[in-house]
Amino acid sequence: MAYRVIGLDLGSHSVKAMALNVGLRGAEPTLFEVEPVELDDDGRSTMPAILAAAGRLAKRLAAEGEPVHVALPGERVSTRVVRLPMSAARRLEQVLKFELDDTLPFDIDDAVFDHVEVARDGEGITVVAAAVPSGEVKALVDGLTEQGVGAQEVGVAPLSYGALLAAGKKKEEAAASKVTAFIDLGHERTNVAVLGDRVPTFRTILRGGRDLTAVLAEKGKVAFAEAEAYKQRDGLTGRVGDVLREALRPLVREIRQTLAGHQAAGGRPVERIILAGGGAGMRGIDQLLADEVGVAAETFHFSMDDVHVSDRAVAAPAPAALAYALALRETIPKARRMNLRRGELVFKGDRALLKKRALWMGVCVLGILLSWMFASYAQYRSLKVENEASKAKLEEVTKRLFRRPILEKEEIERELGGETVEEAPVPAKDAFDIVVEISRRIPTSVVHDVEDLEIKPKRITIRGIVDPELKTEGAARVAGDGGADESAGQLSPTDLIQQKLSEWKECFTTIRMGRVQADEMRKRYQMDIESKCP
Repeated sequence: MAYRVIGLDLGSHSVKAMALNVGLRGAEPTLFEVEPVELDDDGRSTMPAILAAAGRLAKRLAAEGEPVHVALPGERVSTRVVRLPMSAARRLEQVLKFELDDTLPFDIDDAVFDHVEVARDGEGITVVAAAVPSGEVKALVDGLTEQGVGAQEVGVAPLSYGALLAAGKKKEEAAASKVTAFIDLGHERTNVAVLGDRVPTFRTILRGGRDLTAVLAEKGKVAFAEAEAYKQRDGLTGRVGDVLREALRPLVREIRQTLAGHQAAGGRPVERIILAGGGAGMRGIDQLLADEVGVAAETFHFSMDDVHVSDRAVAAPAPAALAYALALRETIPKARRMNLRRGELVFKGDRALLKKRALWMGVCVLGILLSWMFASYAQYRSLKVENEASKAKLEEVTKRLFRRPILEKEEIERELGGETVEEAPVPAKDAFDIVVEISRRIPTSVVHDVEDLEIKPKRITIRGIVDPELKTEGAARVAGDGGADESAGQLSPTDLIQQKLSEWKECFTTIRMGRVQADEMRKRYQMDIESKCP
């Protein structure tokens, strides 16, 4: 049975929600909604404003009791790619805790951490570990709960795009196998994730579309909202484009350094760039990155034809990328997805969700029970009709035979009368009949002497001596029947005896000829016969 799961992108400019129907056949996007976040005059937002927008969006979606996946921003979480020997696989969590303790800017005992395995070979395993102070996760979970949003899992934003790559492999196998850099251009931050390689790279750059708009507002001496409108309209064209190109240099430099760092860490060169987020819609941004980085760039896209959106003006695939990736986490096994709701913060379930699932389970059980009752009743009706037809036929037959209908077995047997004798007291063929028949069927062309003839119930044994050759005179005659036997001249005496006796199927069922032994000038044999007589 399919169920709905929601990915919630807590953006600093707007909160995006993607709903998927997850079933046995996969996951299909069904709904995408956007809720603006209240901004100040400089285009900045606060966490309370983001949580309030998430609450408004959740009410609009009626998401009570449904699985919701959210993510912490990358700058709030410490992530490490750790290479460990195979001997550490059995106690991975303890080893990771020790490895992370010396590298984290906070105490590991006051933090929650999780990991996912990304590669394994004969030398060791590579894992991506993420750690964050438990207070950060608790504040996010509590804030969402106050707004009526039950976050079932809390991931890490830049580590979430792998779900998009996994989904793409089903439709675009060749392209998805390339080393891919997802670059999500957000309002206040840019997420970079290099995927498709045994050495993954994740980074959050604290530069985004707001920085571009702020530079444009300063250069053009206009309000922030007006500068945002210019950026959305002109992009990297004209005089606005000249200002934005200059403003993009620090961000492009950071992206270029991130991709170079990936190679320096042992990764393969990036072969394609996928742009996502609100900034991906800026005109000319894909060509600018391709020119600056030297890698072909394209905008993230998936079909939204069957996706319900209340405002088609914001129904673009690129801004939906993170929300879509978070919802797709539900299709990945739990052991392979990062979840920072651990320990005391683990999701313990929602009563409304449990009630809903219990209701569905009850409906399923009731449906099965009703189906069984209906099938049983249908079978009973069929058997009843068949029984009534058999009774009617029995009444008809017994009335014709006994002049009255009878249905009881014992009474019918009494009417028929007599007793059944299991076996006749005198056999149809006795031992004398068998001797006569054997004598009659052995051909006269065989010079034959019987040494021993043993007749027992169902078994007869003949021990005899024959000449090695048939008599020339009468060789084509069969004793007692006066008819010609064309095969007599082709068979040995013992084979001819076996053939003639086997023709008496009234009694003899199986005839086995034992070993034929030479005895001076003649041949001695033994024949065992299974018989229905006497």
